[in-house]
Amino acid sequence: MRFVKPHSLTDKSFILDVRSPEEHDTEKLKLPHVFKSLNELDPLEFIKENNISDEQTIHILCASGIRASHAAEMFEKAGFDNVAVVIGGIIEAEYEGVEIIKH
Repeated sequence: MRFVKPHSLTDKSFILDVRSPEEHDTEKLKLPHVFKSLNELDPLEFIKENNISDEQTIHILCASGIRASHAAEMFEKAGFDNVAVVIGGIIEAEYEGVEIIKH
């Protein structure tokens, strides 16, 4: 499992937001991302549905990093090691100046 700072994310990064639907509806990254709450996440199904190759990195985001770490562990247990936890989640992203859409 790797860790990345939010400011390193780009529009070419594959970003997975694993927060709750309510959190995602309230605020989300402006960058392109896929939303799938942690309690609904099936790593193998997710990889298949999104045509993710072994070379792609899934950058996993939550509110602060805890759920993202759990999701990363799920991917690793499923045999997909190319995951990176976004340190500090959306809280740190906003602090670092990453654009956030708020509703």
